[in-house]
Amino acid sequence: MVDIIVAGCMGGDHLWQDLGLRSRADLSSLMEENFFPLARQNQKDMKWKKFLYRRLCETHGMTACRAPSCDACADYAGCHG
Repeated sequence: MVDIIVAGCMGGDHLWQDLGLRSRADLSSLMEENFFPLARQNQKDMKWKKFLYRRLCETHGMTACRAPSCDACADYAGCHG
C-alpha cells in the first residue's frame, strides 16, 4: 500500500484523484485503515498530499513544504537527490 500512496503523491492532482478514488472521504478511510497512527496526526484535516509532504519535510528537518508536488519544490534535490 505504501508504494501505491507514494506513486499517487507523484501525480499532479489531489491524491484521491491520482489514486483513482471517488472522493477525498474514500482516501481518508483508506489512510485510517492502512496507516492509522499517521492518519490520526492529520488533526486539522489537511489535504492528504500536502499533509504527507509536510510530514516528510518535518522528518528531514526541512522547512515545511509549500509546493503542491515534489516537481514544483525548491528542495527537490534534498528529498530525492
